[in-house]
Amino acid sequence: MNRNTVHFSMAQTDEWLDHLRAVNRKDNTIHTHRNNVKRCLMFLHADYRPTDAFEIGVDDINYLWRAIPVKETVRIAYLRSLSGMVEYHSGINILKRTELLRNRDSHDRVFIRDGEFRKAYVAADPLQRLVLCLGAYMGLRRCEMHAIRDGDIDRGILTIHGKGHGSEGLVAYMRIPAPVLEAIDEYRVSDYKRGIRKDDYLIQCRNRDGRIGHMPISRISDCMTDLAHDTGVRITTHSLRRYYATTLYYTTGTDLQTVRKLMRHADISTTLKCYIDAYDETAMLASDRLTRHIEEVLDGTVSAR
Repeated sequence: MNRNTVHFSMAQTDEWLDHLRAVNRKDNTIHTHRNNVKRCLMFLHADYRPTDAFEIGVDDINYLWRAIPVKETVRIAYLRSLSGMVEYHSGINILKRTELLRNRDSHDRVFIRDGEFRKAYVAADPLQRLVLCLGAYMGLRRCEMHAIRDGDIDRGILTIHGKGHGSEGLVAYMRIPAPVLEAIDEYRVSDYKRGIRKDDYLIQCRNRDGRIGHMPISRISDCMTDLAHDTGVRITTHSLRRYYATTLYYTTGTDLQTVRKLMRHADISTTLKCYIDAYDETAMLASDRLTRHIEEVLDGTVSAR
């Protein structure tokens, strides 16, 4: 990049962030958005492209997609922040006008099946098994697992500090199934929890000073990455949440509104689009039945009508 000696304005970004702050968005969310937008504007400015919200266009978004040297998921987060700032000022969702995210969300979603979950569960260590259970039995997000403190577990009920607005985010309460309580007990007596503790978070790791403290959220994902490597099962923390939703709906016959409530979604369209319809077990089974029928026709085992 060049033109580093010339500064661009962050005034429009800060105006947008003031709006987010006024509607009680979390401070860490605001901080992340500012860093993301600043990174995008740096690249635009360095290549003599517009940094004003009213002038940034589709070509600039496509340029940033090619230019920013980070992994795809991080690049998407950068562009979503920039698009949010642009839309606040201009009323135009510039990211939606590109082809970058078309069909990408459904393509990137990972779903696991019963046999894969069992294979991962059998091979898991106490930490991995705890994460598996919190995801599959309760549908917890990674950030919700990360936020659990000892005091949030009381007489079989878990207080969930979830995604949402406000300084503490949304709060929900869920009954903890017996297998999850067993996984918690197993984890608490494992090597992961042996030592001098610095805090009261449930999921912890050993810090550089040798004491036990709050595990970084990225390491919760890393433990699933390690399990995936060991077992060959493509599993992530969020695929466990999808497993929870699709099993509730397709296997146990839970109605959609109850699934939405248990998933802690504000809008049922999120439950449908990102979990139920994206998996579409019914369509897959119908396709399998059709394939078997046509194979039987070709084999001559089905008589002509």
